[in-house]
Amino acid sequence: GSEIPWRIPEDFKWFKKTTMGGVLIMGRKTWDSIGRPLPGRRTAVISRSQPSLPDGVDLLDGLEAIDERGYPDPIWICGGAEIYRQALSRCRELYLTLVKREFKGDAFFPSFEDQFQLDSVISDESEFQIRKYLRK
Repeated sequence: GSEIPWRIPEDFKWFKKTTMGGVLIMGRKTWDSIGRPLPGRRTAVISRSQPSLPDGVDLLDGLEAIDERGYPDPIWICGGAEIYRQALSRCRELYLTLVKREFKGDAFFPSFEDQFQLDSVISDESEFQIRKYLRK
């Protein structure tokens, strides 16, 4: 399925605090897994199909539509794997959670190490790290 195989409340809290007031861009599968707009943030869903979305959630037909909408910064790309792959070349910064466990899965974050370098470790906990990368 399209479920994230871990649940780390501290990571969710960091995500909420950090993205508050921003624009969340996500694919339809990620939208389906969340199921609702997140409070305090504008939400846009990229989809080739025409899913039924609640009022206040924008439907985009591709990444180019982000520019056309004129969204204010910060804009947060929230997944899934295909949206990350398509958006990576447009990003200046990456905020990644490194979960310190192995998981089986069929969707992965794309390779980025040749384009970005580690800037800082924002949080280092027993289960995970939150890392900030900057474009080289």
